[in-house]
Amino acid sequence: MQKVVIFRNSCIARGACIAFCPYGALEPDEEGKPVLIWDLCRDDFACVYVCPVAAVKRASEAGAPPPEKWYKVSRAELYPEAEAWRAKLAATHGG
Repeated sequence: MQKVVIFRNSCIARGACIAFCPYGALEPDEEGKPVLIWDLCRDDFACVYVCPVAAVKRASEAGAPPPEKWYKVSRAELYPEAEAWRAKLAATHGG
């Protein structure tokens, strides 16, 4: 299953991605920018299609992931799996 990558530096905090996610896998941070709840994300990609500045991308199309953290997990025991996914993504794209 593919996930999304959020480029927070490009985000303008419009909230469309958060509103359109059918799984509730995005929530706003203190700046109104989305944070991915990694384990809730499914390969729907509504968030990708509605972002007006393309700050949300499919992981397969994102290239190197951004250095800043764009995701979290809903349960602590999933953290190692999410970190392994991020490391694999970075290794695949040289990030």
